[in-house]
Amino acid sequence: MSWKLVLWMGVAALLALVALFDVSFDFEFSLPGERRQPDPAQEERYAACYAARDREIHARAFGTIDNPDVQKLYISNNRDIASVECRQQFPQQWIVVEEPLRFNLIDLRLRY
Repeated sequence: MSWKLVLWMGVAALLALVALFDVSFDFEFSLPGERRQPDPAQEERYAACYAARDREIHARAFGTIDNPDVQKLYISNNRDIASVECRQQFPQQWIVVEEPLRFNLIDLRLRY
């Protein structure tokens, strides 16, 4: 008789869990190890360089060119040049990051 009570309590707990939480099965598993990634500081310097050059390109295009089609072409061409020049100034550097063991089976989010 007691195993039926335990079974009913387990079913009730499971129903309460499903009713109160948004349950999603998101299996994720990775072993610990090293991973290479671009250096965030160097990428930030590159992005700042590109943003500054992009502002200059837009200011020059909208200040000197009246034709919208020519503006678009000028901006597009000069963005490519700015990207290459900023990458030459701030080349991509790689760093090694240690990753821990990750294991995830179920995600729970409170519904209310």
